[in-house]
Order: sequence, then C-alpha cells, then structure tokens
Amino acid sequence: MNIRLLLAIATPLFAATIFSSCDDDDDDTSKLNSYQENKEYGEKFLMEKRTEEGILESSTGLLFKVNTFNSKGIRPEDGDTIYAVVTGNKIENKQNEFRYDTIKGPMQGQVKALTEGIKYMTVGSDFDFYSPYYLAYGTVTYEGMSRDPKMTVTVNPYSAVKFNVKLLGVKKLDK
Repeated sequence: MNIRLLLAIATPLFAATIFSSCDDDDDDTSKLNSYQENKEYGEKFLMEKRTEEGILESSTGLLFKVNTFNSKGIRPEDGDTIYAVVTGNKIENKQNEFRYDTIKGPMQGQVKALTEGIKYMTVGSDFDFYSPYYLAYGTVTYEGMSRDPKMTVTVNPYSAVKFNVKLLGVKKLDK
C-alpha cells in the first residue's frame, strides 16, 4: 500500500480520536443531563434531612446523625486502618440498600464521605451519614453488593447516598 494513501487515511482518524477523547466537558454535561433527576432528588432529600432534629452538617455538606457515641473510644486519623460495618442506601427516587459488610482498610481508601465522616467517630460508635453525590460516587456509576448476595446494586452518577457506619476498631499508624 502506498505510504501517502495510508497517511491520508490514518491521520484524520487519529486526530479525531485524540480530540474526541479530550472533550471531557461534553461528557460530563451529557451525563449530568441524563442523571439530572438523581441530582435534583438527592438535593431535595438532603435539604429536607437538614431540618430534622439531631442532624449535623460539616463544612463540606456531609450530613450526619449520631446514633451511638462511645466517649472512651479511639478516634481514627489519616493513615490508620479501620474496621467497620458499613451499609449504604442509594437515594434515587427509591432507596435500595447495598452493603460493604465488614470493611478493613486504610482511611484514605474510602469514598470521601466515609473518609471524612469516620474521623468524627470513635470505636464503638454508630453514625448515619447522608452524602451529597460529590462526596459519594460523584459522576461515576458504582456497582455494589446488595443484601441478596446473588444481586448487585447500581448507584447511578449524581446520586446522594446514606451510609450507616458501626466503627468496630482502629489500628493506629505506626509512627
């Protein structure tokens, strides 16, 4: 095959591929348009939740409720390994429960809502966190386990999420 013909065909295709993959703003805009209902529903849910008795709010917009607080428990910090039971509910026109079960992992390995919220807890505490989409899974789709191990739950982009966390233990970072 003639090299000029090959270049004449390949160059425009290559350029189109490069430029279309760099256009993230259009992808986010079209994704927002298709999931606008989730975003609006979550915002309305959180606005109503703010007015309930016992609901606290952080500077980031994370809402939380203290169900049980152990005043003598250890408080986790960045770098610590946590042991917790986490249950989630997606908030998209209906609440579907999904779960993490018992998690063991570094504080930084969690979604932003959990990384922030667990720092307010002590071992033995039980909190509910109500997370805006940007502190949960953001603009991506999350596939998680449901209570039924044969099923998965999809949390769509721009969805608010409720997490219930029971903090069972903390392994402090060796300094």
